[in-house]
Amino acid sequence: MATAEASKGRDRVTVYSMFGPVFGYASTIVEDQQVAYIGPLTPGVNWRKLWQMAERCHNDGASEIRKAQWIISQASRAFICGSDVVVKLPDSDWEMEPGGWFVELDGSWCNQDVLVTGNLTVPDLTAEQIESKFTYYPQYAG
Repeated sequence: MATAEASKGRDRVTVYSMFGPVFGYASTIVEDQQVAYIGPLTPGVNWRKLWQMAERCHNDGASEIRKAQWIISQASRAFICGSDVVVKLPDSDWEMEPGGWFVELDGSWCNQDVLVTGNLTVPDLTAEQIESKFTYYPQYAG
């Protein structure tokens, strides 16, 4: 893992809830690599929450790459299957703060080569869309 730089773009954004908090997922090609940008949108939730969730769901000592694959799988599940989707924006601005993590995957996973996690902002969203949602499994968000 490496520290991620600030990023921004205008792409398709999938907004979904996972264990309560709401996250955003955008994907774009950067230097011939498909990059997944995933981060929390719920106020007060830090990007490290994704990694804590991955740890709780993989408490068997899984590698950082395996945890990154899990994070991408959850975003992909929301995008493809509609699981816990709050809204899908077909063309929206998004911005990720610097200081998150940049993880190159071992090959491609869910059509992604790189995962970038960090605090995300999507200006088109309302306060209601990004507020924490009900979950039957709050222990994973802890």
